[in-house]
Amino acid sequence: MSDGIRIDPKVKDVLKLLAAGVILTTVVLFPGIAALGPLIKEIQDNRERKEWDKFNLWRLRQVIKRLESQKVVEITDEIIKITDKGRRKVLKFNLEKMELKKRTDGKWRLIIYDVANLKKSQSEFFRETLKRLNFLRLQKSVYITPFICDDEIEYLRQLFDIGKEVLILKVAWIENEQVYKRYFGI
Repeated sequence: MSDGIRIDPKVKDVLKLLAAGVILTTVVLFPGIAALGPLIKEIQDNRERKEWDKFNLWRLRQVIKRLESQKVVEITDEIIKITDKGRRKVLKFNLEKMELKKRTDGKWRLIIYDVANLKKSQSEFFRETLKRLNFLRLQKSVYITPFICDDEIEYLRQLFDIGKEVLILKVAWIENEQVYKRYFGI
């Protein structure tokens, strides 16, 4: 940064940069490491280096070491990479921004799920996400929406690793339809 002031990195910022493919080399974090040849020089000269330069280096090292101990990132000889566990964490950050677009095709979506007790925390988080997205609860594990939500539900299936336990039923008619239309404002 041009004024020399650097910010403390947040886990969220570090993981999003790594997930986006912005390369972080061990030379950036640990300048005492012996030169690793032209690859490192090329990466250091690259514009991506500026993405990391805004952070306080000492704090960035702390965050990276903590993420490594949590197996969220992996440090190789040359590059720090995000793991599958780290990618899932990034997906959860994206979940905060998720919302259903008010697109409808005249069909109702019934979301039915039965998540095993072994995945109870995933089930609870899935349910809370459906509520936040304004799905209407019909029964304990049955929610309804008139809005197209196939991509969002697939995203949640992948994120919570509950693909086989969740079904989407698309129905043209549902009993008491007018009540539900009023609820959803359509």
